[in-house]
Amino acid sequence: MKVWVPAAVLLVAVAGGGAWAFGLLPSPSPCRSGTVEVSVAAQPEIAPALRDVASRFTVERHRVGGRCVRVRVTAVAPAEFAHRPDLRRRTDAWVPESSLWLGIVRDAGDRSVPQGGTSLAVTPVVLATTRPVADEFAADHVAMSWKLLLKPKVNGLGLARKAADPGVGISGMVTMLALDQVGNGTGDVAGDLRKSAPSPADDAAGGAAAVLAGLTAAERFDRPLVVTTEQAAVAYNDAHRPNPVAPIVPDEGTLLLDHPYAVTARDPRHRDAAAAFGDALGTRFARDTLQRAGFRAPDGTFGDAHAREHGVSAAPPKALRFPTRKEIDRALASWKT
Repeated sequence: MKVWVPAAVLLVAVAGGGAWAFGLLPSPSPCRSGTVEVSVAAQPEIAPALRDVASRFTVERHRVGGRCVRVRVTAVAPAEFAHRPDLRRRTDAWVPESSLWLGIVRDAGDRSVPQGGTSLAVTPVVLATTRPVADEFAADHVAMSWKLLLKPKVNGLGLARKAADPGVGISGMVTMLALDQVGNGTGDVAGDLRKSAPSPADDAAGGAAAVLAGLTAAERFDRPLVVTTEQAAVAYNDAHRPNPVAPIVPDEGTLLLDHPYAVTARDPRHRDAAAAFGDALGTRFARDTLQRAGFRAPDGTFGDAHAREHGVSAAPPKALRFPTRKEIDRALASWKT
């Protein structure tokens, strides 16, 4: 099945900052009228940061319609959410890795999912390898290009290339799009990437992080080169000190995953409560929490302190041009052929 969503949703403009919804202020008084439970399904990589915001939001006793709002964030891979109507019916808001997933679910017939949402944070799709290999590439003046994925060897030594299945992770789709743009076609690389892609179970559970599994344990002569996201690399480094990986924006540029907040609740009370939490996700506290977790602001920037902490540039990464509909279709088809 071919799915088309305007390619521009891969990149987003600066999202509006946030006052709390409906002009409501936090109240220390008890919730005598009961509570409204809001269920948020979120991309696994962003879910921990959203839980931190949800905890603060719930403790502050924000109210909608006289009831306090309690938010529960669950990590759900977008492919699972897309294929489970029962899960969607129990969910009040959804935060997938990319707005493209909203179109995928709508095209499958579920109109409770909106066409778009408010971007909470972005992260670029990047190439990643171990620090020693990155240093070696730099010493040998190897151009850090998407075209590296088309090469089984560099300077006579093999590359262990890996990317996600585009049907499971949008980073895999960006891989095919980028190769089509800068390499004049994907050639035979799709077959090689399919062989090394994470298993469906691992990919669905880990998102862009799944391709990083075991990276620092690889032998140096394997020269691993994977496609992931900057945020996944930042989180991996934080959990695997002192053997970090190097996230690298390819020379030609990349595309960003926009993590939209989409309200999916059907009844008015839950829709209003989910919208209130969505407004809270635009506050300074929420933006700071997301940047500490390795996500950029919706305009693609990092605060200077967070950029230094994560070892990345504070400026937005260079962007590839928006793909056309024909290129999107070709990217999806190229993985399967």
